[in-house]
Amino acid sequence: MAMPTPEEMRARFHSLTAQKNTIEAQAAPIRAKYETLRQQQLDIAAAIQPLVDQMRTAEAPLYAIDVERAQLSRALNGRTGEPS
Repeated sequence: MAMPTPEEMRARFHSLTAQKNTIEAQAAPIRAKYETLRQQQLDIAAAIQPLVDQMRTAEAPLYAIDVERAQLSRALNGRTGEPS
């Protein structure tokens, strides 16, 4: 097969550019919707973060409690029923 001429390569380049532009134009509304939803997602994440921080602070003592409860449960062989 012969090597394409510069004119043929230039024509192919412009053909591909036209195809690219068509695809981008068709996808533009979808991309715009995506960008809108993505921004909403980021806004929600920013609004949630202070609550996450408050929850971590409020629930921080639970780790030590859970560790001690697990130790007691193992020591009791799982027999953790209500005290008599």
